[in-house]
Amino acid sequence: MPVFDHAEAIRATEAAEAKGLLSASAAANIRRWLVEPPFVAYLPSLLADIAAANWKALDDAFYAVLEFGTGGRRGRMHRVGTNVLNERTIAESARGLGDYINTRKADGAPRSCVIARDTRHNSPEFARMCARVLAAAGFKVYLFDEYRSTPLLSFAVRYLGCDGGIMITASHNPPSDNGFKCYNSAGGQVVPPDDSGIIERVKLASDRIIPEKPFDQAIADGSIVLVQDDVDRAYISSVLSASVGDARDLSIVYTPMHGVGETSVAASLLAAGFDRLNVLASQRTPDGDFPNVPGHVSNPEIPKTLAAAIAEARATGADLVLASDPDADRIGVGLPVSRDVTGEWTTLDGNQIGALLAAFVIERVKAAGALDPASQYIVTTLVTSRMARALAALEGVRAEDDLLVGFKWICQRIDQVGPAGFLFGFEESHGYLRGTYARDKDASVASLLFAELAAEQKRRGRTVLEYLDELYMKVGHYGEHLINKTFEGREGAGVIQKLMAAFRTAPPREIGGLGVLEVHDYKTHEIRSLDPKNPVKPLPQPSGDLLIFELDQADVRFAARPSGTEPKIKFYLFARSDIVAGDLSAAKLRTKDRLDRMTLDIEQYIADVVNAP
Repeated sequence: MPVFDHAEAIRATEAAEAKGLLSASAAANIRRWLVEPPFVAYLPSLLADIAAANWKALDDAFYAVLEFGTGGRRGRMHRVGTNVLNERTIAESARGLGDYINTRKADGAPRSCVIARDTRHNSPEFARMCARVLAAAGFKVYLFDEYRSTPLLSFAVRYLGCDGGIMITASHNPPSDNGFKCYNSAGGQVVPPDDSGIIERVKLASDRIIPEKPFDQAIADGSIVLVQDDVDRAYISSVLSASVGDARDLSIVYTPMHGVGETSVAASLLAAGFDRLNVLASQRTPDGDFPNVPGHVSNPEIPKTLAAAIAEARATGADLVLASDPDADRIGVGLPVSRDVTGEWTTLDGNQIGALLAAFVIERVKAAGALDPASQYIVTTLVTSRMARALAALEGVRAEDDLLVGFKWICQRIDQVGPAGFLFGFEESHGYLRGTYARDKDASVASLLFAELAAEQKRRGRTVLEYLDELYMKVGHYGEHLINKTFEGREGAGVIQKLMAAFRTAPPREIGGLGVLEVHDYKTHEIRSLDPKNPVKPLPQPSGDLLIFELDQADVRFAARPSGTEPKIKFYLFARSDIVAGDLSAAKLRTKDRLDRMTLDIEQYIADVVNAP
C-alpha cells in the first residue's frame, strides 16, 4: 500500500471530490484534519485511508458532524472522522459538555461528572478519554472502571450530586456502533436549551487542541475517583423500593444479551427474592460482538433475539423469560401461550408490556390504599399505545401522553408535574420506569415489576396473557405495528429527508381502506386537513420532526419520524377495535386486518417515493 504525505493526500482528496467520490463537506473536513494541529495524532490513520482510496468510508465519516439526537451522540466507529465515534470526537464531546457546565457555574465553584460505560468495543478507552479530558478541565470525575448499566449512571448522577454524567453506549445498536450519552444534574438526558448549548460548545472544541490529564496523575491527585460498590448497593435498594407485589413463586430465564445486565437486572431480581433465576449461559459473557444473538443485534424489541432464552425456558419448565439490551435500560419479555410452560411461547411488544405494567402498578397501588387519582399520573409519548391512557382513566388517573419520542421527555415531565405523583412511565420502544431514583428508563425495575406481575397471575391461577385479555375486555382491543426503514450514510440521510418531505407535503389520501383526514405536523406546528377547503389550525408544543396522520375511524392513526440515534425512519401504526357481544377473538382479527392493510399501503407509498427520480 502506498504511503502518502500531506501534499499527496490533499491532491488525492481534491481529485476524489472532483470525481464525485467525496462530498464537498467531507473533502473540506478531511483537509482540516490533514493540516490543523488538533488532529495531528490521527494523521497516520487518515493518510492510510486516503492511500487505500477508502472514499466511501471517508465520505460517511466526514460528510457531517455527528450531532445529538434523542439519546445523545451515537453512530458507527471509525478511527478518523467528524461523523463517527472515535477518540477525537469523544474528546470533543466530553470537552463540550465540560465547557457548557463551566458556563453555568460560578468561578471557582467545584464541578463534577460521573462516567460509566457498557461492554462495547472501545467503551473502556472512550470512558477513560472522557475522564482525562474532564479532569484536565477542572472537574472531579467519578469513573466506573468496570461496565455498568445506563440507569445506574442516571442514579449515580443524583446519588453523587454531580453536575452531569456521561454514559458510553450505543444501547441496542450493532457491534459497529458506540455512543456518548450526556446527562444533566437531575440524572436525565439533556433537553433544550442544554442540548443545543452543549452542541455549540462541542463545535468550539472541534477547532482546538483538547488537553488531557494523564490517568495515573489524575488518580493520584484525586481528580479521578474510581466509584466503589456502595453506589451499586444504593441503586439496588432504590430499585427494590419501587416494588408493588409480594408474590415470588416464579422461575425465570434471564439473558443480558452479552451486555451489562447481570450487574443490575439479575442483581435486582435476586435481591428482591426471585432466587429461581437462570442466567442464560450462551449469552451471559460480556462481549461487544454479541456473538450468540441473531444478527449480532442485542435488541429485545426483536422477537428472535429471545429465541434461545425461550428454548431454555421450555426445556427447564420456567415461567418467564426476561431480556435486557447491552446497557440494560430496555427489556424484552417471553412467556407461555397457555398454562403449559413446555408448550408454545410468544413475545410481547413494547406497548403490551407497558399497558400490562401500567395496569398492574395502578391495581397494586390501589390495593395498598395508596392510589390518589387527584395527584397521581402516568406518562407516555405521542407514538405509544393509547391503551394505557384508557386503563388509567378507569381509575381516574391522568395520563401525560403528549410527549415526543425519547425517554428524556418523560423524565422532564416528571420533574415539571411533580415526582411525588409519578406512578409509571413508558414508551413503545421497551423502556419503562417506576420510582424517582433515576431519570431514565430502567430494565431492572421493569424486570422486577414484570416478574411480580407474572408471579401474581400465577398465584391467581391464570396466565399473563389471560390478564392482558381481561384488560382488553375493559377498554377494547388495541394493536400496534412498527415499520423500520434503514438508510445508511450520506445517501441514506438524503432518502430519509426525501421520505419525510413526501409525507409532509403530499401524503397518501387513503391508508388501509380509510381516508386520511389530517396531518399533525410537530415541526411546522400545524394541523393540516387533506381537504383544501378546511383551514390550517395551529398545533402547540412539543416541537420535533414528527408527523401524525389521523384517519376517518376513531383510534386508527399512523405516525412518521426519523430516528434521532440511528440511520432509520420509523412508521408507527395504531388501531383499536370494539369488542362486540364479548367476542374478543373477532376484535383481535379486525385489528390485525386493519394493521395489515395499513402496512401494505404505507410500504407501497415508501417504495414509490424511494424509487421516484
